Amino acid sequence: MTSPLPTHRILAPDLARGAALLGIAVANGITAWSVTGLPAAANELETYAGIIVNDSLWDKIMVVIGTLFVHVRGLPMFATLLGYGIGMILVREQHRGATPRNARIILARRYGALTIIGALHTVFLFYGDIMLTYSLIALVVVLICTFPDRILMSLVGVSAVIGAALIAPWGYSPFDAVAPTTPVNQDGGSGYLIDQLYVGFGILLRMPGQFFIDLVTLGPLILLGFIAGRRGVLEHPDRYVIAMRIVASITVLVIVGVGIPWGLSALGVLPAEPFWHGINRVAGLWSGPGFVVWIFWGARWLQQHHLSNRLPIRMLAALGRMSMTGYVLQSVLFTIIMVPWGFAIGAGRGAATVTLIATGIWGITVIFAYLWSRTGRRGPLEILHRTLGYGRLPNAKTQIM
Repeated sequence: MTSPLPTHRILAPDLARGAALLGIAVANGITAWSVTGLPAAANELETYAGIIVNDSLWDKIMVVIGTLFVHVRGLPMFATLLGYGIGMILVREQHRGATPRNARIILARRYGALTIIGALHTVFLFYGDIMLTYSLIALVVVLICTFPDRILMSLVGVSAVIGAALIAPWGYSPFDAVAPTTPVNQDGGSGYLIDQLYVGFGILLRMPGQFFIDLVTLGPLILLGFIAGRRGVLEHPDRYVIAMRIVASITVLVIVGVGIPWGLSALGVLPAEPFWHGINRVAGLWSGPGFVVWIFWGARWLQQHHLSNRLPIRMLAALGRMSMTGYVLQSVLFTIIMVPWGFAIGAGRGAATVTLIATGIWGITVIFAYLWSRTGRRGPLEILHRTLGYGRLPNAKTQIM
C-alpha cells in the first residue's frame, strides 16, 4: 500500500533530524569522544551516562537528563526517519512511473553511495559512525520494499524479539560494570590518529560478523519507518491517529519506566546501574518512532500558530535537510576540539562540561547549515551523495506494482 504523493515538503522530518543530531552529539561526546580510558580519579564517579566530578550537582543533572532524553534516543529516531525516507522515495518513484525493479535500482544506488561515505567516515573520522550500518540495513530493506505490510510487520516483530535476546544480556554484563570505555582504548591505546585508523579499519573487517546483530536490532526501526513512509503517515496523520498515539505513549513509558530508574541508579539512589543500562539498550530503541510523532505534533502546532517561519525553526530545519553534512561536521569539530591530537578540551571531564561542549558543537552545525541553506544549494555531502548515487538512472516505465 502506498500513499498519494505529497504536494509539499513536510516540516516534521527536518525538525526531527535536526533535533536528533543534538542527542547524537551529546551521546557521542559522553560515551566516545571524551573518554580517555584512564582509571577514574578518587573524586570521580564513572557512570554509563557520564562522569560525575566532585559530586557536582550539574554533572548529576546532566547524567539524569541523558538517561531520560539522550542515550539510545537520537539514534533510533534517526533510524525511523531513515526508513521513512526510503518509503517516501519509493512512493515518489512509483508515482513517476518507475517499475518495481527500477525503483529498487534507484534506491540501491542511493544507499550504496551512503555506504561508501559511511565507510570513509568510519575509518578516517569516527569509529562510532552510524551511516555505514544504516545504509547496509537500508539495502536489505530495498530488497523487500514491495512486500505487503503484513509480511513486513511480521519481520519487524520477529527480528525485534531476536534482537532483544541478543543485546539485553550484553547490555548489563559484568564486564560492562567496570567502566565505560571506547574501542580506541580497548584496541589502540593512546587515542591518537593511528588508533582511529586502526579501530576504523578493524570495524570494517568485523562488519560482516556484526551486521546480523545490527540488522535485528536497528532493522525493525528502519523497517517500521519504511512502512510509515510508504503509507504517508505524517502526510495523512488523521488516518493514523491511534497508531501515532500508541508509539508516542511507548516513548513516554521508556522515558519514565527506564530512563528514571537508570538515572537514579547512576546516582547511586537505586542499585544495579548495569542492569538498567542493559534494559535501556533494548527498550530505548523503541523510543525512536514516538519521538518522531511528538516532534510532528510540535511542528503541526507551530504551523497552526504561524510560528514555523521563525528563525530558530528555520535554522533547525536547515540542519535537518542537510543532516549528513551536519553529522560528519560534528566529527570534524569533535576531532579538533576534544581528541588528543586536537585541543583535547573536555576529554575526561564531567557530564555537564561534555554536554555543554557537545551542544556548542551542535550549535555550530546549526549555524553552518542555515548559512549554507541561504545559498539555495543542498549541503556539501548531500551534493556528493547525490553525485555518487544518481547519474544515469534507468528509464522509468509505466508499470507500477
